[in-house]
Amino acid sequence: MTTPVQQTMGSGIQSTKLRIVSMMGSHYVGKVVLALDAAGVNYDRAFISGLYPPAELKKRNKDYKTVPVLEVGRGKEMVPVMGSDNILKWVDDNIPTAAFKFYPPYDASPDSKYAEVKSAESFLDRLGLWIIYYHWSDEGFDRTLGRFMCRNGACCCCCCIKSLPPAKYGRTRFKTALKSALPEVFDVNGNYDAAAATKAFFDDLRKVEAMFKSDGQLHLCDTPHPNAADFMLLACLNSFLGTLGDAGIPAAFPDCLHEADCVRTWKYYERMSKQYPLKFRLSCAGMCCR
Repeated sequence: MTTPVQQTMGSGIQSTKLRIVSMMGSHYVGKVVLALDAAGVNYDRAFISGLYPPAELKKRNKDYKTVPVLEVGRGKEMVPVMGSDNILKWVDDNIPTAAFKFYPPYDASPDSKYAEVKSAESFLDRLGLWIIYYHWSDEGFDRTLGRFMCRNGACCCCCCIKSLPPAKYGRTRFKTALKSALPEVFDVNGNYDAAAATKAFFDDLRKVEAMFKSDGQLHLCDTPHPNAADFMLLACLNSFLGTLGDAGIPAAFPDCLHEADCVRTWKYYERMSKQYPLKFRLSCAGMCCR
């Protein structure tokens, strides 16, 4: 069964221009950027402003809800692919020149390698919630995003509109979202409980550590090359431990792997971050952003 994109692009898919609509600092954008760069897929980038981008997205396309978006083609023939999972699956299905595929061959069996990668990828979505908590909670904001905003005033990219939402607005919005997504980080009065949050976060990190069955395991699910779950994990670890590549945002929790005693995950991060550096600004200079 062909997708609408395949029907639109037909045999010219390999020569079709691809553009990622992205936002500095998004780990979901980071996942896609890491994956496409690692697989040698050529694409342009268009940056939108802000840490909560729906208004800017809808200026671009009324159907866009969040980043990343892969724009396939240009003008009236452009077809969008929304969501990091969908983008990587689209590349698997449509770009035969990619160095490797991000997902194993589809297999409906719950014990298949495909199911294992999808399960790991789904669990790692939860790490993104911890990124939000440690950047936007009262505990983390002044240490990370607050300092970044004071220093830069924006996500400093030549293709960005240099503005961020007011700190109070952003913190209130994300706190509301976290109450349903991470109820364990709040006490009975609805206030942040830092000790409970740290315990729950470390429990999740140890679940990641358990995915590495040996010191010599190179990739999650022991695939022969990096898979979609690997790029999700690497993007999240870039946010916790580093500066989200060249985005320059301070680490959300730089000592988390050491404090949680996740030795294999740390070694994995050291190796993967050197092999696959996260470059939000790559190919940015001189690029048309509209």
